[in-house]
Amino acid sequence: MKKPVTIITGFLGAGKTTYLNHYLEQNSATRFAIIENEFGEQGIDSELVVRPDETIVELNNGCLCCTLNDNLYDILNVLFDRRDEFDELIIEATGVADPTGLAQPFVSHPLIKEHFPLQGILCLVDAEMIETHLAETEEAKSQVAFSDILLINKTDLVPEDRVDPIRQHLQRLNPLAKITTGTKAAYPELHFTHITSPLEKILHTAPAVPTNGEARHFPVARPHHHHHHEHTQDLISHTFIFDEPFAAHVLERQLYIYLMLYSSGLYRMKGLVCMDGYPGQYILQSVGKRLDIEPKRSGSNGTETPQRSVLVFIGKNLPREDIEAVLKKCLAVPTEPTGLKPGPAPPVSKKKTS
Repeated sequence: MKKPVTIITGFLGAGKTTYLNHYLEQNSATRFAIIENEFGEQGIDSELVVRPDETIVELNNGCLCCTLNDNLYDILNVLFDRRDEFDELIIEATGVADPTGLAQPFVSHPLIKEHFPLQGILCLVDAEMIETHLAETEEAKSQVAFSDILLINKTDLVPEDRVDPIRQHLQRLNPLAKITTGTKAAYPELHFTHITSPLEKILHTAPAVPTNGEARHFPVARPHHHHHHEHTQDLISHTFIFDEPFAAHVLERQLYIYLMLYSSGLYRMKGLVCMDGYPGQYILQSVGKRLDIEPKRSGSNGTETPQRSVLVFIGKNLPREDIEAVLKKCLAVPTEPTGLKPGPAPPVSKKKTS
């Protein structure tokens, strides 16, 4: 029984809680579990502040609510035991949170991915303050860069001719994001289950088969490592398009080495790639130091070029020429057609640097 997950992020004052209240009201038939990522912030019903001795409480609208004070894995274990009580999970991040840490279990832990699939990450952007936030705070850049949907909020509070430059700035920081606008009085209708991007819903990956060392049943244990907040500086993005397929094992090895050496500067890597000798396309992504390569789930519209691969790197101080050279080394050596059928799909990769 899968419980889809949505993460709502955005800098302080961007309107996350106001939007969340609106979203819950507009989806009153859905039972939600809500994780608040900071003790002491106003709760979602304008009166409730979740106290640390109340792990999960029930709101008067039937939703479950809890506060994330320590470890997300512990809360997911509790929610898994109570999964019959809700349909979807929403995590509202604190205004200064880097969403990487919140998203990591949902895209890297096989068992959590299977039961709590991540639908997407929504970032609310304050139209009045976003330029200042981006200029002065690294957290705002991180939130924008990591999100799937960017909602430019409070557009009624700025001149109309300011909105388009903001949109263009955000698109440069995150060329993969869907960008929309809204106000407290007129939020757009968002469907997280239909998030689209140039990389075919990169976070909507098929459940992975647990690998050795990963829990196969709940409860899941806390990881031995901890996510450390990394400040971004001059965020840039590089997009690479190749018409030749990659050699699967070479690509996996080279990207693993790249993450091991340069992961501190790489904020996000995502790709939709073709592998030589294997049918279909593969979704590739990194979160922190974890590298995932999985078959793209069925349901494609079939419009993509069969042998075309697209990879996007987002981070700080990323040398385009060096990354391009690494990727080119991973391309398959052209061979004459043999008439043989493609081999079986390569195994799902769940590698993590030490």
